Amino acid sequence: MRRNLVLMHERQRPGPDLMKAFAQKDPGAAEDLYARFAPRVFGLGMVMLGNASQSEDLVQDTFVKVWRKADSYDPTRGSIDTWVLLIARSLAIDLIRRRVLETKVLAGQEDPEASTEPGPEERAETSDLAGRARQAMTGLSPGQRAALELAYFGGKTSSEVAELEGIPVGTAKTRIRTALIRLREVLEVDRDEV
Repeated sequence: MRRNLVLMHERQRPGPDLMKAFAQKDPGAAEDLYARFAPRVFGLGMVMLGNASQSEDLVQDTFVKVWRKADSYDPTRGSIDTWVLLIARSLAIDLIRRRVLETKVLAGQEDPEASTEPGPEERAETSDLAGRARQAMTGLSPGQRAALELAYFGGKTSSEVAELEGIPVGTAKTRIRTALIRLREVLEVDRDEV
């Protein structure tokens, strides 16, 4: 068994060579890449998602994204292992976020009779908070405001925000996080003044 692992390891192409061949649609590279990463991505899916079916979907989605983004792999920024597994991790996180959002939506729809009308104080407080939030939103840059609106009001993931805005995923995440921090700071200052 150990001898087979050593032989398999010796046959593996270095990451940059493998990605270059994969980007050039070399079928052998696709097989090598799949053999090298499919079990690891599946295992990551099982840990993060806890579901074999969703883990299999994660493997498929990861390889589709790797195929689409093969030309963007830059060996100077990290190893192929890190790059592929970060893609898989990001997709798994996006799936978890979607599940949480769907659960919240379904929970809100299940028992409409249980919801009660808010009283005058609650309506006034909600109106006041909404007004302060609107005013705080005007203090954000246009990029931050767009990213925040897409993420929280549009229910989009960071990857979807990045795709819609035509920016890198890291930039989308930074804009969303910075916008949230600025809103929190403004709303906390406003609350302290009240």
